[in-house]
Amino acid sequence: MRASGAHISIIGHITAEELLRRLGDTEIANGFVNRFLLAAVRRSKRLPEGGSLDPAALDELAADVAEALGKARQVGIVTRSPAARECWAKAYEDFGDGADGLAGALTARPEAQTLRLSVAYALLDGTAVVDLPHLEAALAVWRYCEASAYAIFGDLLGDPVADRLLDELRQAGKEGLDGAAQHAVLARKVSATRLAQARTLLEGKGLISTTSEKTRGRDRLVTRINRKEPA
Repeated sequence: MRASGAHISIIGHITAEELLRRLGDTEIANGFVNRFLLAAVRRSKRLPEGGSLDPAALDELAADVAEALGKARQVGIVTRSPAARECWAKAYEDFGDGADGLAGALTARPEAQTLRLSVAYALLDGTAVVDLPHLEAALAVWRYCEASAYAIFGDLLGDPVADRLLDELRQAGKEGLDGAAQHAVLARKVSATRLAQARTLLEGKGLISTTSEKTRGRDRLVTRINRKEPA
């Protein structure tokens, strides 16, 4: 599908389970998903007979939106107020360079997303100046979406083999898993090279450690989860 000279917005709904199951490595790596705002939502009430909007209220809302759109189309350059500039400078610094893991990759555009939201709020108010309330509202939305991503994906890394291995090592506890056991729990569908890459990734992030243990024959390499000791 192709759209020329158009700005396209997408609103989609999906369960957390389906998102986790269907999200592929390509969508994560190429920056596709982090162009979306991921917001975890729950229904506020049960309506066995369904719900309906007051037609008069809906007409009023439609008129307000039409008026806001008409004003927004007349706006040229959008600027920030002094208070918003000061707040933006601090927020920009706080965004940092992004976090590791799958949730970090999916929330890697805080500047762009917050900027767009703040401009949208200003234009809805019919002004060409992003003021502090517009920016604070945008930051609040972004923080909720960021928290949603971490609630959904937790500490997943986005590498299916590494994530599965980490989960299995957690279940193995202090005994850990040697190479043969790791290969077995991964259903023997992963090559030794691919398994080594997953271990290297996890070890590089300080999540696991591999040690050599003496046996009667060849030394046994055992991988264990790194557990933080209680303070």
